[in-house]
Amino acid sequence: MTESPGGRAAAVRLVGATALLFVLPVSFLAAYVGLLGAPIEAVGPHLWTIAAMAAGLAGARLFLSLLPLSADMRRLLSACLICAVLVGLACLYAASVVGLKFWGRVASVNLVSTYVAQAPALLRTLGFEPAVIYCVIAIPALAGIAIIYFVLMRYDWVPAFRARVSTATSVVAAAGLCSIFGAWMHGFEDHRWGSKGEPLSLSLYPWQGDRDMESHRIDVFRSKQLLREDERARASYVLASSGPRSNVILIVVDALRADHLSLLGYSRKNTPKLEELRDKGAMNLAAPAMAVCNESFCGLQALASSRYVDQQSEAPITLHEVLKKHGYRVHLIFGGDHTNFYGIDRIYGPVDSYFDGASQKARYVNDDRLVIDRLASFPQWDRRPTMFQFHLMSTHALGERFADTPEFGPGASYAAVRRGTSAEESQRLSINHYDRGVLQADAVISKLLGQLDERGYLEDAVVVITGDHGESLGERGRYSHAHSVWQEGLRVPFIVLTFGKANTGNLKPRPVISQIDIAPSVLHMLGLPQPTTWQGVPIQLEKTRRYIHFQQANAIGLMDEASPGGLLKHWVDALSGEQYTFNVTTDPGEKDDLTDKVPVALRQQWRGELMKHAGALSAEAQQRLREQRPD
Repeated sequence: MTESPGGRAAAVRLVGATALLFVLPVSFLAAYVGLLGAPIEAVGPHLWTIAAMAAGLAGARLFLSLLPLSADMRRLLSACLICAVLVGLACLYAASVVGLKFWGRVASVNLVSTYVAQAPALLRTLGFEPAVIYCVIAIPALAGIAIIYFVLMRYDWVPAFRARVSTATSVVAAAGLCSIFGAWMHGFEDHRWGSKGEPLSLSLYPWQGDRDMESHRIDVFRSKQLLREDERARASYVLASSGPRSNVILIVVDALRADHLSLLGYSRKNTPKLEELRDKGAMNLAAPAMAVCNESFCGLQALASSRYVDQQSEAPITLHEVLKKHGYRVHLIFGGDHTNFYGIDRIYGPVDSYFDGASQKARYVNDDRLVIDRLASFPQWDRRPTMFQFHLMSTHALGERFADTPEFGPGASYAAVRRGTSAEESQRLSINHYDRGVLQADAVISKLLGQLDERGYLEDAVVVITGDHGESLGERGRYSHAHSVWQEGLRVPFIVLTFGKANTGNLKPRPVISQIDIAPSVLHMLGLPQPTTWQGVPIQLEKTRRYIHFQQANAIGLMDEASPGGLLKHWVDALSGEQYTFNVTTDPGEKDDLTDKVPVALRQQWRGELMKHAGALSAEAQQRLREQRPD
């Protein structure tokens, strides 16, 4: 028996509609694998996921056709449903691209939803009017619905299908298709396709991927080894029997550059409150330090656990854990969203209280007044030793600038500088905006110290102020962070204040201090032993090493403290093989590459040292680094 023309038409239209649904995913996957470096293994699982979605969409459309509505209304609802699916996929793909470009991995649903909820405040921070942006978004969405509506008028497969089968058969088909989709999604998490790089899995269940740390990754075998080392160090750690128990206040300012503080010689007066404390004799140290990387995850973990990027464990022994072992209460109060951003909140271990921007709805997530508000709820000090860690977003590109913070001239976040603006003007606007953020951070720090003083916590306290990483402000055409190892991205301040009976010991500024030295220096102030897994050295002690290390994505390098004639900084792009060497003592702007002038034997020595710390590079980058000849 031959099939009727009507049946063939329904089948052709259904196949055509399904094929069109796959156009966007297939195009994305080509870019995802070919341009963004995603594993080829992600293709199959994602196409199966789209197939399940296509079944669910077909079932939903059949159910719509059964509703007692006019043909035009059913067609409109179908157009809205199809458009919603396509827009959802487009948003998933856009979040994947943005996440991979800026953070080295697919952005999670929780991370995206946090910023969607904060969209009005975020848009105003970037200088846009929310209503205008919403209209701009709505217009193409409405246009898409209209286009789909008119296509359905002529090529819809559902009416042709319904004309060929009974209502009962349509109900069974709709229920079957929707059940396929429902069963597929019910077991979706169990597939653990995040380990293959499937984007929806990584968006919904970001922990399924390899242990990524923003732009860095440590393979599962090395990760387990590091965990075992931490467990052995925990088991062997011996508590100090006695010693000073001064309160510890750690203030981390996101993206804070050492060379943009007037306290450290910057031309603009943007740290007046800190300079007042220096003039009153409360400041024991104000020096630059080198971050281990150019982004938050590894920078914050280095501050907490005194380890370079390649040694960072999933469950490190942190400063917070050591202090809790010695009877401290530990309170974390963070601006920004640390809960959803790569789960940074988990690196600290158990604490007495935790709060970040995602914990509240009253303010924009990157508004540092939420930190001030939270501290205001704390009671008077009960004389039990206490640690506070604060995280401020005032200097971040997305940080809220308060209306009462003075400007240094016209400014704009480089995340919102308009297209067509000249390079010089973009840099000027960005620097003005950034320096205003530094001035604001200085004021927020002063308010926090005032609140702590009112509650008695500064009767005996050590205060450390630093940054998690630096920030590019137009140098070499770069902005923001997470992309380079130039000095502007790695150089952060290390400021130590003491109040009351606290004693820092003999702080000895060095030609270069590493971010991993900060936690050991704090423990030395308190007379507490540091865990055996820590790699930093208290700056109160004599120098005992030759190199400090840093890495950002595929760029890996070191500072050679023993080099004659100044401090040499050497780094290599592990994938491209490009290598650079600068004397940052005489050339702080890194303009004169000295690589060809360095003896081959010394470069070979450096390469061997870099290979020892290559564990956070991808397997491909590690292999290429091994194969490259430093000469």
